[in-house]
Amino acid sequence: MELVAPDVVLLLGGAAAKQVLGVTEGIMRLRGRWREIENGGRAIRTMATLHPAYLLRTPAAKRQAWRDLQAVRAALDGNEPKS
Repeated sequence: MELVAPDVVLLLGGAAAKQVLGVTEGIMRLRGRWREIENGGRAIRTMATLHPAYLLRTPAAKRQAWRDLQAVRAALDGNEPKS
């Protein structure tokens, strides 16, 4: 990750979110909220969202994932207020 130096990291699913963030909470509690991780001496904003396989099994959850993706897009465009 240091070489790529991303502005935002999107974590797809609970396993990825738990591993990268070092937490034990489930994906439904983690999704949709910004968190920061330290990598290479800089803070990188992360957003956890639902895994694509889950979305295939549970189409109703696509609305939640879409909101997460819109928040990431807004952050990348610089249109999101910093909290």
